[in-house]
Formats: sequence, structure tokens, C-alpha cells
Amino acid sequence: MRITPEQLLDDLVDRWARGEPLAVDELLARAGPRSDELADLIDAFLQRVPRREPTPEALAYVRSLDDPPLLRARQARKLKLDDLVAGLVDKLGLPENARTKVRRYYQELELGQLDPAGVTASVWVALAGLLGRDPCGLAGVQPTAISAPAMYREADFDAEIPAHALTMSLLAGPAPEPDEVDRLFGVTSSD
Repeated sequence: MRITPEQLLDDLVDRWARGEPLAVDELLARAGPRSDELADLIDAFLQRVPRREPTPEALAYVRSLDDPPLLRARQARKLKLDDLVAGLVDKLGLPENARTKVRRYYQELELGQLDPAGVTASVWVALAGLLGRDPCGLAGVQPTAISAPAMYREADFDAEIPAHALTMSLLAGPAPEPDEVDRLFGVTSSD
């Protein structure tokens, strides 16, 4: 005897009443060719039952999708960005004039725009002290920047370089050498 969509709905209702996970995918698979019918019954049921408050675990999970881990850690300590940066500059023994660059790199790191793999252990240890977290945990939970496929264009060596582009590149001079802040944050070229 084949199980009916109504019997499967009863199973879902029992699970809902006990506060258990509904396992909708499993029930739909068990319904086989009548899964569309069961889906309509489940949809109607869920529209009529009162909404439950999410569990603290569910809320924490959803919030973790929005905020990068370093940002959450800083907010949990109620640290302002400038206070954290001042602490980093102090703990890393950097001069005060490095504060702007440290702030920029830290923000990029906090938002997942700077590769955490290039950041030195001393930065992670300093951050761990400021944020009250384990340095390995901070370094290991960093979001990865969204990567996109590279697009290449074959160079046209016969094309002339516009005079203004050549003049601007000559006026700009060579790129400055990376400094201590660049090295600490794993940035290879300074701007």
C-alpha cells in the first residue's frame, strides 16, 4: 500500500507540533509522483499555522550570514573601528603615521576584501588580544572575497600608446616599495 500525501502531511504536522525539523525534502521524496500534491498541502498548512519565534541558534546562524566574523567580534567587544586601529598600531609597535593605512587594511580584512592568508601571525595575535578571541579562530573563519573569472585580451603591440598615458606614467614614477604595514597585512604594493 502506497502512503498518501495526506498521511505524509500528518507526519509533518506531528513533527511541527513537537518542534522538530520538518524534513520537507524527505517527505516530498517519499511522496514520489504525488510530491506536487504534497507540496501544495504543506504550503497551505504553513500559511495557516502561527509563526514561531526563531531559536537563538537559528538567529545567530542567520546573522552570521550577514556580518563578517571580525566585524561581529569587534561589535561584541563594543570597540569602535578607530579604537581597534589605535590598539593595533600600539600592539604592532607601528608609528602613529601608519594609522591611516592600518585602518584601511583592517577594514578590507574585516569585510573580506583582503586575503587573510597573507596577514602575518603578529597581526592575528594582536587582533586576538584586542577582540578577546583565539588567533587561530579569527584567522580561520575569515570570509573569502568573491572571485570572478579572469578575462584576458591579447595585446596589440602595433597600437600606439597615447602620449598623455605615457606622460602620466613617467610623471608618476616608480611604485613605492612596500612598507612594514604592507608586509604585516600581506599587501605586495603600496599606494
